[in-house]
Amino acid sequence: YKAIIFEGTGLGHIGKSMYEIVKKAKERGLFLGMTSQCIDGRVRLTVYESGRDLLELGVVPLSDMIPETALVKAMWALGNTKNIIEMKDLMLENIASEFSD
Repeated sequence: YKAIIFEGTGLGHIGKSMYEIVKKAKERGLFLGMTSQCIDGRVRLTVYESGRDLLELGVVPLSDMIPETALVKAMWALGNTKNIIEMKDLMLENIASEFSD
């Protein structure tokens, strides 16, 4: 794998039991993006401690991009670059109205 797109709860959280997996994925150089399972929600990892922990682990909040769109965009981004920093920039660039500004 080159990227993982998480579909978190509420503001974009996953169980702490998954943190070790996230840490190992980051060490392997994977892109880690967070979406929310809420239909009308936005990922805000700065609100709660668990979200701030995910930010420290290198998870990138993908605003209100829906999980399916994030997955397709990740595939597109990987087709354009293998560089994790460039991929992050591509994922956060609003190219086709995939998230609200």
